[in-house]
Amino acid sequence: MAMKKLGEKTYVIENLVNVGIYLINDNEVCLIDTGSSKDYGKNIAKVLEENNWTLKYIINTHSHADHIGGNSYLQEKYHALIYAEKTESYFINNPLLEPALMYGAKPLDSLCTSFLMARPSSCEDIKNMDIEGLKIVDLKGHSFGLIGVATSDNVLFVGDAYTSERILNKYAIQYTYDVEEFLKTLDYLETTNYDYYVPSHGEIEKDIRKTVDVNRQTTLAIENDILNILDHKHFYNELLNELFLKNHIKSSVEQYHIIGTTIKSFLTKLVKEDKIEIIVKDGSLWISKK
Repeated sequence: MAMKKLGEKTYVIENLVNVGIYLINDNEVCLIDTGSSKDYGKNIAKVLEENNWTLKYIINTHSHADHIGGNSYLQEKYHALIYAEKTESYFINNPLLEPALMYGAKPLDSLCTSFLMARPSSCEDIKNMDIEGLKIVDLKGHSFGLIGVATSDNVLFVGDAYTSERILNKYAIQYTYDVEEFLKTLDYLETTNYDYYVPSHGEIEKDIRKTVDVNRQTTLAIENDILNILDHKHFYNELLNELFLKNHIKSSVEQYHIIGTTIKSFLTKLVKEDKIEIIVKDGSLWISKK
């Protein structure tokens, strides 16, 4: 794992999931997310040991498994306190809630994998946190209560508030809990002026305007695709099938529910804007444009 220094107290471990490190003092640190697995946590521990650092706190930007996968191992090893936004903390304490959210009931065993469900760890409401030099920023949209973490070095860790252009080119439809709030967060980020922006998935940037706009345009393109499909298809499964085919999404139980949940978020936005209506007709979910 390669570690990069971004300021006097701010570091990032660059990997498939970027992990932040903030020096509280000469010996103690706070992590921002812990990666996707126990092995990720073990590799983070090696970095800490190589630098003679002890882990005191973990802040999770949100509760998705690829951000909290190292929590349990690191908390057991260092007895670290873990913080997240209040709703997200419920999911971190009870990871079964994540596949249950996707499925809408007791989830299938095929959804209860490490991809969606990390080991539980003990997490508190971020409002209880008091770490000098760190500021919590509301970036919800991708998940219930996604937060960013701004450090005293003017670095903002944004979690999954946006994704790199490289990843969007590969996976156009990114999981989004609330499309409306996601777009508002993109608008907000454009008004900020941090020295560095660190997404969980992608490259560290000083100027994020292009990346943010690519995220916005990709999101609006999906919305436009939905409306175009509804010109000739009117059932939810037909809509989902068209989007899977157009975006070359690999069919699996996991992807069906992840992408399906995201598309439902788009439908919620379009109903609110009075662009479509949704009814149940003859046992099927019927969607039509207004």
